[in-house]
Amino acid sequence: MRVNDIEWAEMNISLEQAIEIHARVLMHRLDDEAPARAREQAAHLLRAGDSEGRNVWLSVADVAERLLREGRALSAPKAELDQ
Repeated sequence: MRVNDIEWAEMNISLEQAIEIHARVLMHRLDDEAPARAREQAAHLLRAGDSEGRNVWLSVADVAERLLREGRALSAPKAELDQ
């Protein structure tokens, strides 16, 4: 694709991949607050009448929560994992 004399590569990603990307970016920016902020965005979209957007942001929150759990499990000392 060419825009303003610049050649751009096209990229096709699935909704699931986009959700994962958004969750990872939120985790990078907000750490533990990412799931709550994603849920706030979902609530805002629901109030605006955008149920599809709400569902996407709830999925982002779910993935962020999973990433938090996985990160904690990977970084937890062995003694904590054995309990």
